[in-house]
Amino acid sequence: MKKILFFLLLASSFAAHAETWQSKNTGGGHIVLTSRDCPEYPNKGLRSGYSYGKGGKTYTFCWAMVDNVVKALYKNGDEYTYNPNIFEKIN
Repeated sequence: MKKILFFLLLASSFAAHAETWQSKNTGGGHIVLTSRDCPEYPNKGLRSGYSYGKGGKTYTFCWAMVDNVVKALYKNGDEYTYNPNIFEKIN
């Protein structure tokens, strides 16, 4: 019973109260924006995001709203600009 309670508490801590938005991408997956700080730039106003396709490969990025668009800087160096209207809040 203690183990079950521990895992429930642990799982609830990972479900931190971050807001999340997503949009379908051309690879058959989604682009996901979160309200969590981007780990590479803590406290700099950049948020964490990721995208994935139907093949399962995941690409992580940092993002921010700039000039009314979502600017994403992927860890591989790619930069993308997204219209914020394509995203739907999922939690």
